[in-house]
Amino acid sequence: MYELNDTYKAHLDAIADAIQASPALAQYLEDEEDDQYEALKAEFEPQIEAAHEQINHYSPFEIESFERYLLDDRFEGLFLPRILGYSVLRPQINPQFFYTRQNDHFGEILNYIAGNMNFDQLRSRIGQAVQVGFSLSSDIYVTGLVDGIPTKRVRQFLLQQKADDARTAAGRQQIFNRYKRQFMSRNYQYAPFPLEASELISHTDHMVDFLLYRVSSTELNNDALPAPLYQFATEESFAGRRELIAPVLIYGAFLTPEDETRDTITSILSRERTADPARVQEQVMDFVLRLKTDPSVNFGPEQELALGQVIDRSIEDDLTAYFNLTDRIHNEGYKEPDVQEAVREEVLKHDGLSTFNENVRKSVLVYFDLLAASLGTEDYNEWFSETGKQFPVYMKIFSNEQFNQELRRLAIRYTKRLIKVHTNKRGKDYRDIKKTTVSTWTDYNFMTEKQLKEFFKTPRKRKKADA
Repeated sequence: MYELNDTYKAHLDAIADAIQASPALAQYLEDEEDDQYEALKAEFEPQIEAAHEQINHYSPFEIESFERYLLDDRFEGLFLPRILGYSVLRPQINPQFFYTRQNDHFGEILNYIAGNMNFDQLRSRIGQAVQVGFSLSSDIYVTGLVDGIPTKRVRQFLLQQKADDARTAAGRQQIFNRYKRQFMSRNYQYAPFPLEASELISHTDHMVDFLLYRVSSTELNNDALPAPLYQFATEESFAGRRELIAPVLIYGAFLTPEDETRDTITSILSRERTADPARVQEQVMDFVLRLKTDPSVNFGPEQELALGQVIDRSIEDDLTAYFNLTDRIHNEGYKEPDVQEAVREEVLKHDGLSTFNENVRKSVLVYFDLLAASLGTEDYNEWFSETGKQFPVYMKIFSNEQFNQELRRLAIRYTKRLIKVHTNKRGKDYRDIKKTTVSTWTDYNFMTEKQLKEFFKTPRKRKKADA
């Protein structure tokens, strides 16, 4: 999206100059031995990799410009196999496991590698990346790419990377996932932002996934995100488009705009809410529910409160009602009787299976999750005290089987922790845990008496067979 800044250009230029002045390169050019190229790689690829990691950490919108800068003979092909791998993994993929858009960045890098004087040293490191890129691209694109390479032996090598398994969606998925696992610990993600209305449909979903990846990581610096997001949100031609909503919600929830910026984001959402109330309310509720149910996204009370800051409460609609309610849950506490009454009154106004009510249930459930995670195995009395008061209240308010099953899951998980530690069946701890559990779980319909008996039964140890 952005051109590479001068600081990184200067840094890469310095690495390129060092490569060209390296005795290792001089020796390689004289003898052309593979182990000499390996020595050059060992000396300089870590430096390029460190710069690549830094720019992706702080300036992700410059990452493709950075990679194109390496397509220069001064770098002797170093690090190109890695960026080729990144280029095949980044783009959005459709359900049939094809790229949703033509992957020109992959084609540009591969075309340069194919013509590089060190191709024979690079070919052993690019086969799998080429296989993935070809598998996810159209046959027309692959044919055009290969036919444009002048060297016959290079064309033959590339054609050998076309996989028979790529003929089916399941095969393409397997090829992609197998390769992706090699990069699980790497930060290479990037997605371009739509710059004009014609790009909204093709770019927005990928952008949203990229944004959620960035904001859900506690290790990445996201100072570069607000400026392009603000530009996206304030683009006049995007007004009234459904693709506008999710990125704006991410901005409000995770990047906490302040002062005039927050006012602008609030006014944009208000404009959309007023122009198409039913559609926008549904979109917001659906997207918030997506954030709460995606385990890879870090969306909790803090983010919901922040999102509420860009919701204009002067508009009388379900969004105002929802965020007024969740503000009370998060600020006053889910255990407060007045809050519980407010929850009861509001959920009765909506269908039990509505996204509105499902979001409210998730907002409450997170506190039971936090309670279970915060307590040790010696704190079971606090668990029984809190859940004994709150479980029945919210089970009655929501009258929702899925919510009850979530409480059951939490209770089973915590209780299993208890009985793994408190193993003495004659001890006071074990007897108290079992007595309270049997009594409450029967009342909550978590388990039948038969299931509880099985739950507390100690598995018999198999006797070792006689030698």
